[in-house]
Amino acid sequence: MGFDLIFYGALLALTGLGYRIWRTAPVSRRSLRIVRTIPVVVLVLLWAWQIGLLVVPKGQKWHEVLRLPRHLWVLNHRSFPDGAQRQRLTYGEHPRQYYHYYPAPANSPKRDQVIVYWHGGGWTTGAPDQHQYLAHLLQQQGYTLIFPAYRLTPDYHFEDLRADVDAALLHSLDFLKQQGITDPQLILGGTSAGGNLATLLAYDEQRWANMALDRQDLLLGTFSIAGALDLAEMESTIALRRYAGRQGEAQFEQANPKNWVNASDAFPFLCLHGTKDGLVDYDAARSFCQTVRLFCSDCVDFASFDNMTHLQVGAMWYYRPKAQKGQDQTLLQWLQRLAPAPPVG
Repeated sequence: MGFDLIFYGALLALTGLGYRIWRTAPVSRRSLRIVRTIPVVVLVLLWAWQIGLLVVPKGQKWHEVLRLPRHLWVLNHRSFPDGAQRQRLTYGEHPRQYYHYYPAPANSPKRDQVIVYWHGGGWTTGAPDQHQYLAHLLQQQGYTLIFPAYRLTPDYHFEDLRADVDAALLHSLDFLKQQGITDPQLILGGTSAGGNLATLLAYDEQRWANMALDRQDLLLGTFSIAGALDLAEMESTIALRRYAGRQGEAQFEQANPKNWVNASDAFPFLCLHGTKDGLVDYDAARSFCQTVRLFCSDCVDFASFDNMTHLQVGAMWYYRPKAQKGQDQTLLQWLQRLAPAPPVG
């Protein structure tokens, strides 16, 4: 609501001002005519944006892009309930190498079940703070939470982000030991680009071995919310190329979660995806889940949200009731089935 009041109030005021400028007496000097034309061009673009919001159909990239500015403004500026006793810890020297730690509520039977969640943003933007709503929701269910940030494109690429994911995991496991969680049960998850990063880690057993971690003992399951799970089924956008390169290149193949699935991957996987996703095509999620089922038919829960977009399934449900189609309950019920809480006492 705040964004709408500010934006549309400013747009109407600028429209009135632009009309007055345009109606003024003709200016003889060319430089002044150009200056007079600039606000008019800006207004035309702003009104074209608003018309686009009405006419571009769901399922297209521009449907998502036109709604992205408002979506990011709300996530960055709206006051959401956050998890309690949040701590910010760093795992490297770069300003993006940090994570938020949320301890489980006192005496929670799920304290050792640790959800490690990576934010989205097309590998170019985003932050853990944008998902305070989710942190509050999960912590209230009794889980311990780790919400890492990571370096972003275009300055950094797939290998850098992969290194950050590993470093954040190792640092957080050491920190958890200091908090008395010596035998954590990890649940990896993420939204959009974060879903890609979480899934890559979950299915790359060699990475666990390189970190001297036993995936079979540590990993309970993985979830993806509108995640980029099969890059080959996605449009080759600038954001994707900056992260993974072009299809067919070695880096692209390594950054594609589908390529890491094999017969040793027998842990549960939850996928939430909208059929009208304009940024990560629905077929990218379906293709990945079909591949997992070839090796483990009972491992996948695929929650398909009919006529829902990338932003709606991803995080718009944090603040817009019309976008809430059960994403929260789907996730919570899967988590409960994944590891039912032991009896207290």
